Amino acid sequence: MNFDPNPLFYQMCNIFQENYTPDNKVVICNEGGTRSSKTWDLFHWIVAFCDHNRNQENEIYILRDTLTNCKDKTFRDFKKCMKLIGYSFKYFSEHQKPYVNILGNHVFFRGLDDEKNAEGYPSDILFINEALETQKSKVDGLKMRCRKAMILDWNPKFTDHWCFDLEGQPNTFFTRTNYKNNKHLQGSIVREIESYEPWLPGSYEIIDGTELHYNGQLIDAKNQPPPHPANINNNTADEFRWKVYGLGLRGAMKGVIFNNVRYIDEFPNIAHTYGLDFGFTNDPTALVRYSEDSTDIYLELLCYQPIETPQEIDSYMQEIDIERNVPITADSSDKYTSEHRGSVEMVESLYELGWTIDKVSKRKNVMFWLLSMKNKRINIVKNQFYPQAKKEQQNYIFKEINGIAINQPVDKFNHFWDAARYAHMAYNQETQEIYA
Repeated sequence: MNFDPNPLFYQMCNIFQENYTPDNKVVICNEGGTRSSKTWDLFHWIVAFCDHNRNQENEIYILRDTLTNCKDKTFRDFKKCMKLIGYSFKYFSEHQKPYVNILGNHVFFRGLDDEKNAEGYPSDILFINEALETQKSKVDGLKMRCRKAMILDWNPKFTDHWCFDLEGQPNTFFTRTNYKNNKHLQGSIVREIESYEPWLPGSYEIIDGTELHYNGQLIDAKNQPPPHPANINNNTADEFRWKVYGLGLRGAMKGVIFNNVRYIDEFPNIAHTYGLDFGFTNDPTALVRYSEDSTDIYLELLCYQPIETPQEIDSYMQEIDIERNVPITADSSDKYTSEHRGSVEMVESLYELGWTIDKVSKRKNVMFWLLSMKNKRINIVKNQFYPQAKKEQQNYIFKEINGIAINQPVDKFNHFWDAARYAHMAYNQETQEIYA
């Protein structure tokens, strides 16, 4: 047996033991940076709870925004954690939904995308993994049906979210951790996280666990600590990533959205798809060749001009030898119309003209997918449309209100990026709505 959790485990144990009563459930919100072990410490806590309540038939629900994410990420990590501890539970699947019996208690893994059943999960223990990806309306019903403890965790990648409003509510407790609270973290991962630090270590301080100060004042655009020489030189420094994923503090992105970009001479010889953003009369139609691997995204802008009709797009794509059997993921918005034709009609018409085209399935918001793309290096091909791609890269920025950055992009200089995002969404989503 290798049961060796981090301090957060013991903190959760104390919170539950000191505050739970049969008439008053406990809510614990674990907010923290990447690799702080907040999820794995919660898995340890679940095992300890089951061990102290053997054969009590407690119902424990572990949830994420979608069943796919729950199975592919949370359930996978749970099995790894149990194996590391030394448990060899037998796992079952009910209609492709994982289930495990732990010492006479029932643990279910589910997704909040199950509209029919999600609110019908009565639980003794409820765990919402990556809660910032969930909707308040869906969690409220689950909270109401929870009897003993609801635990949520997240990386604080926003400055405003419904989860933050839980702070200060009755019998609700917030914990804050970062990678330094994980005694098991490998040195290579520590170095990767610390490569984000934009400032000289020791030149600034964290006040009240929430604010960064330099020279006794809040760090802002005018009050900056000395830069971190190595990280700046290596082009790895990133204030947002360091603040949120390194230190575990709430933050909003500032400035240019995609700054980890390099320009390459040609598209690599690998499998690809296409992304298509319709422009109609005033805005350009953007067509992007797209590919992705574990570390990089590859983009080549192939069209950047207004195109009115599906017949014109059809002719253009034939002229530049776009393959009819290669998937194209296109805009699904009717924000723009031309001669009573919106994006949906354009997709339908292009399908009828013989193209393998889908309309993008917008299950998550724009920021989710921008953050997903920012996790990788962007490679843009230098071709005849390279100046337009570079212009968008340099001008696609985050919004600011009264000088304060918010996690929303400015809706300008984004035609190339929207086309790329649609292809990225298709690459990372299991299903698409296909016209057939």
